[in-house]
Amino acid sequence: MKRTEHPTIEEQILEVLRDGSVSTTELIRHVADLRTGVTKQGVYKALRKLKEEEKVVVAGKTVSLNLEWIHDMRDFFDSAERRYASKASAMGLLGVGEREKVVYFFRSLNQLDSFWGGNAFRIFSDGMDSDEPIFVYNPHEWFFYLRPETEQSLLRSMSKRTRQVLITVTHNDPLDRKLKAEFDGERFQYHISAKRISEKDNYYFNIFGDYLIEVLIDERIAKRIDEFYKRTKVFDEAARREVSTIASEIGRHKLIITKNRRRAEKYKKTLGKDFYIMKRSEKREAI
Repeated sequence: MKRTEHPTIEEQILEVLRDGSVSTTELIRHVADLRTGVTKQGVYKALRKLKEEEKVVVAGKTVSLNLEWIHDMRDFFDSAERRYASKASAMGLLGVGEREKVVYFFRSLNQLDSFWGGNAFRIFSDGMDSDEPIFVYNPHEWFFYLRPETEQSLLRSMSKRTRQVLITVTHNDPLDRKLKAEFDGERFQYHISAKRISEKDNYYFNIFGDYLIEVLIDERIAKRIDEFYKRTKVFDEAARREVSTIASEIGRHKLIITKNRRRAEKYKKTLGKDFYIMKRSEKREAI
């Protein structure tokens, strides 16, 4: 479940129940951990609302998510994903021809990431050969700190397929190093490289077969990101608030979708030297 900045009690109940059934006493305690000042009466009121909406089931003193509602939501999102993916060409994504490009501009990192990670990345990964690895080049992997649940959801989605995701990061600050533990080292590989494809700290790109998604972050905001990484040793609540503030700042961010086989192969050859690219049989065994 995606967290909002100010989640309701109902949303927090669903978040707790995502991990399994709990007693009403445990549910109140968990919600109280997530929400300062919540009362027992407030939790029961929200629980009644969710029960009326048939999102939860209460049996005795045990509360669970309604499996029927889960199935309905899964069907809804599966259908939506298929329809949006089938309309990718109409969005100007998979319809880009060789040496052609489509350019988008965004005012904040939040807007950029919603389109890039929420739409473009998934559409291209679904539309390419599953045996072809995805190459990711990021000076800093700030996405994982900005939206950890979204990134983890993306990794879970990728893990259901036979595809590798190979991530190159070009800085070696504490938060860069910390993320290495989030990847399994096989299907998802994370490498900190001293060699850069570009000297610019605002240049990011992904490679999907012959397609490239290139991003130029506003230079001022890219500098803010780098300064944040340089002085931050531990990602705590204060750090989370700061990265969220940076992501909301107004700037000019550019995303370019290009189909260029020659340049894509050049980048893959350069980046691929730092990774173990699995054979088809190995990837299937790893599922």
